[in-house]
Amino acid sequence: MSEYQNNAVKLMDLKAGRESLLNAKDRREEFIRRSLELYYAMGGEWEFVQPIAKKVYSDKPTRIDIAVGNVMYKLAAIGHVSDIDIIQAAYNKLDEARQNMSTSDNGHDPNGSVAKIPGG
Repeated sequence: MSEYQNNAVKLMDLKAGRESLLNAKDRREEFIRRSLELYYAMGGEWEFVQPIAKKVYSDKPTRIDIAVGNVMYKLAAIGHVSDIDIIQAAYNKLDEARQNMSTSDNGHDPNGSVAKIPGG
């Protein structure tokens, strides 16, 4: 997983820049956006989002390492239910992001604009 993480971070750095990559607020907002996207893709209903959020916020915050472990644990179950390999899905995302990047090493196209990584 560390190889995947390192590659993903490099691509996000090219897309968003180091400042955004290291900005906890930016990372939180992108994570909740993608989490809700997954919830919706699985058939989750809007009216249950607020009660779930209230339940989460009614307790003290979980340590980040434990929370990440919880996410990975639940993603494994989602992959099982959806009959997908979650690690393969993650690598597919990296491949898609790389294909959308310019061929230059700095993530810029020859015209000088920054290449976009969809959903990155």
